[in-house]
Amino acid sequence: MLLRIRPITLALSWTLLILVLLSIPGKSVPRVAIMEFDKFIHAGLFFVLTTLWLRAVAAENVTRALVVLGCIVVFSFASEWYQEWLPFDRTADLFDAVADSIGALIGILVWAIAMVKRKKSDQGIASLK
Repeated sequence: MLLRIRPITLALSWTLLILVLLSIPGKSVPRVAIMEFDKFIHAGLFFVLTTLWLRAVAAENVTRALVVLGCIVVFSFASEWYQEWLPFDRTADLFDAVADSIGALIGILVWAIAMVKRKKSDQGIASLK
């Protein structure tokens, strides 16, 4: 039997995962070569976050999609502020929030392209009927 997970559950779970990752003390994070790509990792995490939230709550509604984007951009900057206040080795990095926001922008751009393609496909199918 195939397990079906609701889109809202995936979006909430990914949001929680990001909060957990941001709460790990800096000294506990292993230093590996991939960390040189820190900003790409941030953008990737927030790209996935955006696409999950868009799937969960926006459907094809542009207004909802823009609200999702706004909330995620606010979340990206708030998460950096949050890290500054943690009592252990974490600091805020404005460039992390910018990378997060770029990932969110790419996510909404991919969503918008998919919506345009879907509408064109639907119109093509409708014209065949």
